[in-house]
This record gives sequence, C-alpha cells and structure tokens, in this order.
Amino acid sequence: MILFSILSPLEDVLRHILTWLNGSVGLPWAWAIVVLTVMVRLLMVPLAVKQIHSMQAMQAHMPEMKAIQQRYKNDKQKRNEELMKFYRDNRVNPAAPCLPLLVQFPVFIALYLVLRQFSRHPPGGNLSWFGGLVPNITEHANAHWSGYLLLAIYVGSQLASTYFMSTTMDKTQRTMMMILPVAFVPVIVRFPVGLVIYWVTTNLWTV
Repeated sequence: MILFSILSPLEDVLRHILTWLNGSVGLPWAWAIVVLTVMVRLLMVPLAVKQIHSMQAMQAHMPEMKAIQQRYKNDKQKRNEELMKFYRDNRVNPAAPCLPLLVQFPVFIALYLVLRQFSRHPPGGNLSWFGGLVPNITEHANAHWSGYLLLAIYVGSQLASTYFMSTTMDKTQRTMMMILPVAFVPVIVRFPVGLVIYWVTTNLWTV
C-alpha cells in the first residue's frame, strides 16, 4: 500500500497521457501505450548511454577482472576487495546496466495500476486495441488468440534484448538469462494486455 501511495503521482501522469493520446490525438489504446513507452524510453536516453558505456567498459576490462577472480578464487573477501578497487580505479560501474530496469520498474507498476483502474472505471470509448477486433487492454493476455500472439512476440523480443544486453556475463549466467523469458510466460499470461504491449515495446526499443 505504501508503494502504491508513493506511485500515485506517476499513476496520474500516465493516466492523463494515455487518455490524451487516445481522446485528443485519436490513437487506439494499443498505440497510445506504444507512444507512452517511447516517451519513457526517450526520457531515459541519458541513462541508456551511461549503460552502454559501462557495458563497453566491462567488456574491455573483462580479461583483467577474470584474472583477479582467478588469482583470489580461494579468498572471497580479498577477491571482492580487489574487484571493487579495480572498478574504482578504472571508473567501471557494474550496477550501471541495471539502472534503466530500476527506473522502469515504478513505471511498470504505475501502468498496471492505471489499467486496473480502467478495468473498474472505463475512461470512455472502446478499450480495445484496434476497433473492437480484439480484447481490450485491461484483459489478461490469455483471453484471446491475439494475446498469445503478443506473448510470442514478447518472448522473441525479450530473448533478443537479453542477448544484446548480457554480453558481459559468463556463459552460465547468460544461459540463465536466456531461459528466464520463457520461464516467465506462465506469469506474463496473467498480465493485462496493455502491460505486455509496454514490455514488448521497451524490448524492441532495447534491440
């Protein structure tokens, strides 16, 4: 409940943008969410640039980092100390690749709250993606064949974005990251269609 209260201002902003895109601009709800996602990602460009530079630095220094890990493989505390010193000396931030994801998490939750409110109190008009041909954006992704098609696109886009964003990981970690998108499908299938559209769009942006 505390988290939901903190996110209330963000929820209001997202709701106003979506209703404006649909009501004033005239976009179908699916395209309104796509445009909203693009707006969020444009605001995150500085973070994305920092993320890319950090990943490039991590990749460039990978041999030295592996050498430190091998040198102190039997002394975990010393290994961590040397790695932290290496990061500091070479201005490498291992947490930087996670920043865009951390920033997007509140947006994702706030959008979920907006869609939940839409399902209870429709803002007016048809909440369908495209003119009533498919379920509305507040229904679960497994409510219609089009939702399963969207889930297939989600898996493909998530695998592609994970492939490009996990280049600095070792083989085991990378394999795990490639398996997770498929493993998450039973969870994603219960998400509102609008959230899946947001997720797919941000994955395609990453690619």
